[in-house]
Amino acid sequence: MFFRKYEIRVYIAWIAALAAIGLAIWLLMTPPFIGVADNGDFSRLMRITGFRYLDPQETYADRYFAFAHQYFGYKSNWGSAYVTTQILLLAVIGWIARIFNDQVFDIRWFGAVYTLLLASAVYLIIRYIPSNPGRKFATGLAAAVTALILLFVFGDVGYLAYFQSFFGEPYALLGMLLAIASAFALASKDQPTGRLLALFVIASLAVATSKIQNAPLGFAFALLAWRMFSLREDRRWHRQVLTGISVLLVSSVLMIVAAPSGLKHINLYQSIFFGVLKGSPDVSRDMKELGIPEKYAVLAGTNFYQKGTAIPQNDPELEREVLLKLSHKDIALYYLRHPGRFVEKLERASANAMFIRPYYLGNYDQSAGKQRGAVSHTFSGWSDWKAHRMPNTLGWFAGFYLIYFAALIVWWLRSRSNRVRLGLETMAAVGLAGVFSAVVPILGDGEADLGKHLFMFSACFDMMVVSAAGAVLYGAVRMIARSRVS
Repeated sequence: MFFRKYEIRVYIAWIAALAAIGLAIWLLMTPPFIGVADNGDFSRLMRITGFRYLDPQETYADRYFAFAHQYFGYKSNWGSAYVTTQILLLAVIGWIARIFNDQVFDIRWFGAVYTLLLASAVYLIIRYIPSNPGRKFATGLAAAVTALILLFVFGDVGYLAYFQSFFGEPYALLGMLLAIASAFALASKDQPTGRLLALFVIASLAVATSKIQNAPLGFAFALLAWRMFSLREDRRWHRQVLTGISVLLVSSVLMIVAAPSGLKHINLYQSIFFGVLKGSPDVSRDMKELGIPEKYAVLAGTNFYQKGTAIPQNDPELEREVLLKLSHKDIALYYLRHPGRFVEKLERASANAMFIRPYYLGNYDQSAGKQRGAVSHTFSGWSDWKAHRMPNTLGWFAGFYLIYFAALIVWWLRSRSNRVRLGLETMAAVGLAGVFSAVVPILGDGEADLGKHLFMFSACFDMMVVSAAGAVLYGAVRMIARSRVS
């Protein structure tokens, strides 16, 4: 009777969303405190959003890498702005938190807001999971199992620990989940709403503007938005879609253009000396091809933050003779001329692509009494299995992508429904975002901190796994239901 009377997906979606909140409360809000330690990147957001470390006398060893921090102080906003729209979200959270305590900021405020966004994404995904017409029990079963898979993967402590940090990863992840969830919802509704379209555009914008390396993803989302044009025939909808496309395109271009010159030089140094020249079989030849003076050969294989290099990375002559003359376009052209070298870099990236979180950054506050750099393994089944058990070779990823896209293409060709095709194109957009997220770090930052820079690739891979599992489950349940009827 229950399955016949009610829309089962709504109830399961609410249960899944509440389960996501409960899981986050257990992992993040109860002792011991769980977060992610600062690797030196926190200051980029802290200095412009009005936060500071509480203890100015804290040692370097205690502040960085080893321990997460639960409490921070407030300060006046100052310093050059790091280019990201995440600034707006963190600043607003900080202003609200000051109402309750204007002296000390508890970073669990971030955790709470991010958790609500995660729950919203979970709700939308399960609410608009494809139904089995006339078979509510089958629909409910598929929705429930998909919800469990979704929570097992994205409720992992490897993802949730990021919620209580100043890193950009949770902002990009949740933007991606909400963008995909809203796209599925738009494809599922008979009469798509402007609110859902606005959510899609805002979430996509968050991904594209979360950091400079994600800016190209805005173009992929704009293409997906263009496919939404035919969902409704009225002019108002067409204007809304065109506005959304324009916002995504302009914002992505501005992100690329507005990158601070200092940051561009750092990334370019990494791309050259810690990318092209790192592991080069003929450093002299590559330097000559790029037009780099031979005297800088001593920097091959070094990264920008490495100390004690023969020539300082901020040397004005190095900047004038190399960093101001070359650009990332030259790096891309080099790899086009030497595809074998690019494959080598992809193989190196593949070896680091399954890390959801950097295991060299501690998760516990110092007050927890844990060993320096200790990480939490509570509800870490997915992240630990990925890191230690899942294949991490280029061949494995190429094979997975080949099967994934082949299945989508076959399904797309066999379907005559524009809405089904849009859903499949949304799944394809996730895969394309993953490709972007694997290639851009290599071109833009060489081999620097690949495990962390490939976070979005790993997250997109997880979305592909969940969507593929959901599709297989949907097909299996539908076949079983049909066989019982016959």
